[in-house]
Amino acid sequence: MAVGIIAEFNPFHNGHKYLFETVKQKTNERIVVIMSGAFVQRGGIAVTDKLTRARMALLNGADLVIELPVAFSHNTAQKFAMGAVATLGACGVIDTLAFGSESGDTIGIKKAADILANEPSEVSEKIKKLMLDGAPYPSARQIAYDGYFDTELLSTPNDILAIEYMRACRVLGFYFKPLAIKRKGTNHDSENVTDTIASATEIRRRISLGDSFSDFMPSSDFEVYSPTQLDTAVISNLRLISAETLSSISEVTEGLENKFIAVSREVDNVNDLCMAVKSKRYTLSRIRRIAYSSLIGLTKDIADLPPSYIRVLGANEAGRTLLREMKEKATLPVITKPADYAGDAIFNLNSRAEDIFSLCAKNKNLRRAGSDLRMTPVII
Repeated sequence: MAVGIIAEFNPFHNGHKYLFETVKQKTNERIVVIMSGAFVQRGGIAVTDKLTRARMALLNGADLVIELPVAFSHNTAQKFAMGAVATLGACGVIDTLAFGSESGDTIGIKKAADILANEPSEVSEKIKKLMLDGAPYPSARQIAYDGYFDTELLSTPNDILAIEYMRACRVLGFYFKPLAIKRKGTNHDSENVTDTIASATEIRRRISLGDSFSDFMPSSDFEVYSPTQLDTAVISNLRLISAETLSSISEVTEGLENKFIAVSREVDNVNDLCMAVKSKRYTLSRIRRIAYSSLIGLTKDIADLPPSYIRVLGANEAGRTLLREMKEKATLPVITKPADYAGDAIFNLNSRAEDIFSLCAKNKNLRRAGSDLRMTPVII
């Protein structure tokens, strides 16, 4: 069997390598990573392409890397978790789910997930009231659950995702053993660094400023994709789209489509757009996801679909052994040659997203459409 890890590796850094090393020490099992592709959960694009990130993972401890389709990777924490857990469960070879955590509190995370999976009615009512008073959902939930468990777990990003992973396991009926690994060094969004550890947020900040970041990664030799390349495309799309069409995009509610369209007529870049649309009620991550979802066509009906395939991005020798086991045990099609797969709404959206993402490459040779169908897995 194997340990599953849900990740973005945006980019892959020394903290991720430490996670792999610790998991292997504690379990002595193979590691299967399910990783976001072109568009990520906090809104926007990945700093480099998925095959580069898969290769980095395989060279530093992962055995098999599969892709989390954009329908789930570019969505709420709940849908991100549900899509990832459902796909890992469909592999048929996972018995443990490991995750980086600010607290390292496996028991507390599991307790919180168990309670959230069966939300008390009084908590639901309190959340609704707080949101009507203008509180964003994450803050409302943290306040409403005070007294049920340690709600500090709902204030840090990796603990929040860990809780969502375990809640998804319970809802979907996958009884993976949870394994929380306390993060080493800095917190997720921190600009603080140690000698060799920095958060992915800090590394991306340094990349954007042209500052040095190589000390914090096993390898810093990769093509950087620039999100500003999509600014004109996003703004143009919002100026041309109808309010009715925009209202069908994932996470658009309560008339947000009208605000997006109005603001798009006054700004010329995604950052200014998102800062103008965001409010106390709507987090910046949600607003950023909506902006890019409107461009790639991530609609509510696609976002509500369950995973429909398992796409392999890369494997080493141990991973190839796992793939042979998955041929017997997997409950979804396992794809190693995407061009041979007929596809569906989730797969087609993913290919469309990769075509748009390719425009962010500095290297003109990487900007051709159709790359997602031409890609073959990384073999180490």
